[in-house]
Amino acid sequence: MNPETVLRSESGRPHIALITSAKLGDALISLVIANNLARVGFVVTVCNDFVHSLAGWLPALSTRPEFGRNEYPDGFSNFDLVLVDAQSPNLPAEGSNLRRELASRAVFYGLSHFDASLNGRFDQALFPADQRESLSSLLVGNGLARDRAKKRRSMVEHVCAFCRRELNLKNVTQETGLVGPAGINTGRDPKRIIICPTSGKARKNWLATRFLELATQLKAKGKEPVFTVAPPEREEWHRQLGSQFELAKTDSASELAALLVSASALVCNDSGSGHLAAALGTPVLCIISRRDPFYTWRPGWGEVTLVRPALPIRALPQVWPYLVSVTAVLQHLDVLLEKTTTPNKERQLWDH
Repeated sequence: MNPETVLRSESGRPHIALITSAKLGDALISLVIANNLARVGFVVTVCNDFVHSLAGWLPALSTRPEFGRNEYPDGFSNFDLVLVDAQSPNLPAEGSNLRRELASRAVFYGLSHFDASLNGRFDQALFPADQRESLSSLLVGNGLARDRAKKRRSMVEHVCAFCRRELNLKNVTQETGLVGPAGINTGRDPKRIIICPTSGKARKNWLATRFLELATQLKAKGKEPVFTVAPPEREEWHRQLGSQFELAKTDSASELAALLVSASALVCNDSGSGHLAAALGTPVLCIISRRDPFYTWRPGWGEVTLVRPALPIRALPQVWPYLVSVTAVLQHLDVLLEKTTTPNKERQLWDH
């Protein structure tokens, strides 16, 4: 189906647009919504730049780039229903009358933050008469996916509960619909460890010097560490790595996905790369700044290990990276690799 958008008039099934947050991790979590809608027969187009890059990995979904500012709300006319993450890019300002007016033409939701005044504003008269019954079940009563009373759930688990509670979907799955396209090497190299030393926020990052020390020790143990960073960070990290370690070219989400499925594990900060690796079935060791072992935004698929600071010092964001040692990361990584590379235990790469 990818990457072309199927217009509402070309399909006998209701066509839904899902406009997600611009962030990679958030978009992958929202793919759970898209995939569950597709599983029950809706035609779904996901509007996000990262997801659009992954179009070849999503055979059950259509994709397109994120909505531009001038596409709200006229771009909705191609779809029978539009679901919009309240954190999506280019929306009218939060709390504005323009946003509330937009809520009469689209159903808003939020993963973790949401303006309740957007609830219940959708005008059902906009539904095509022949699709009204099937689409009305998707009119969200409470657009906030996260249930703060359920403190141990990952965000993926919250979204699954949201699909059941608010979208009235049955047999909900955590799967994203990601499937390795033809020609992609899905063999996991037991020596290859991917290291992603950056994230969207500097305060989430472990020390660069410790990532380098980690790579040095992994290399001494016979592993093949490969670094990956976002395109704007390549020049800086090329200088830091020199000729010591490989810096992979991952200029798109699809190139990053291909790299991640080739490795035995990913070591990363709290970042979108961890969510992508987990969704693809690659084991993830995620270094986080929080002490909570049930951190809500942890990668919510597959084998994931969280490495946390030795002391609860969240109030001092500049301190926590010093309280996660290279030794601790190596020990956790050894356990993760032992658990995920046991003979006769096949890796489930494409079931998320």
